[in-house]
Amino acid sequence: MEYEFIKHISGTSLKTFVVSINWRELHFHNDMEIFLVLKGSVNIDDGQQRHLLKRNDIFISNRNAIHSLRRTQEENLLMVLQLDPLLCKKYYPRIAHVRFTKRHILRESSPEYWEMFRNCMEKIVACYCKKEEGYALELVSILNHMLFRMLGHDDYTVLDEKTAAAENRNMDRLQRIIEFMRENYMYPITLKEIAERENLDMYYLSHFIKTHLGISFQNYLNRMRGEKAEYLLLHTDLSHIDICMECGFSDYKYLNKVFLKEFGCTPGEYRKKYRIDSVQITEENEQHTVMDVNRALHFLKQAGRS
Repeated sequence: MEYEFIKHISGTSLKTFVVSINWRELHFHNDMEIFLVLKGSVNIDDGQQRHLLKRNDIFISNRNAIHSLRRTQEENLLMVLQLDPLLCKKYYPRIAHVRFTKRHILRESSPEYWEMFRNCMEKIVACYCKKEEGYALELVSILNHMLFRMLGHDDYTVLDEKTAAAENRNMDRLQRIIEFMRENYMYPITLKEIAERENLDMYYLSHFIKTHLGISFQNYLNRMRGEKAEYLLLHTDLSHIDICMECGFSDYKYLNKVFLKEFGCTPGEYRKKYRIDSVQITEENEQHTVMDVNRALHFLKQAGRS
């Protein structure tokens, strides 16, 4: 898992882009993140539950919420909004402690709420593409309106100061732990080793990891190694044995076992099936991002008519 640093559109508290997801490992950030599936489907794992998002589904990930994304058997295309809810902290300070609880939004069950999101996202895309004089003002006004409607339509909890402080401490600790794992997953690291680094009881640390990631330390380490192995299968010509050595698996049998559990097939089957269309198309260059967001307008308008 990693902490993601988000670069907003200049003069705003927003970043928007369109992306085809292969996989995105567990991570978190200070921004709230809103996903709209434009095409296909995708799995979102929040550490406690895996959500299958289909075309037109919307999902809200709260600030500091741990989440990962993984493709299904079909291609996908997602529109993503990343926004800092603290944009309105000066005139609505409570927003810093709001955590929305109705996160998976379906058009069929919440048509009015769903349509509000679709309309706001379409306006954001249109505004960003036109870039008229003062467009940042319009973007921020759309975000304010969207947050206002969310407070009126969604269920949410408000963290007290003590709980919010504890959340920040826990995220700091979790970031250190996972960063160490990301740097050392290829070695035989243990829970005891990490507990000593954090000056914690090993059993407390085990419970801490299970509480915040939804899986045990060993299962998460296996998942991390499996995801690294997946990347090497799709993007290199390394042999299975070399991939085992690169990713910390003791032998191919262990790699095979983890792959069957995480991906439902063997490493060889996975490489053969997904190697051709495995390129993740996240665009960091602003010119390419604008082109992709322009493309999103077509899907957003289709969603409104379908």
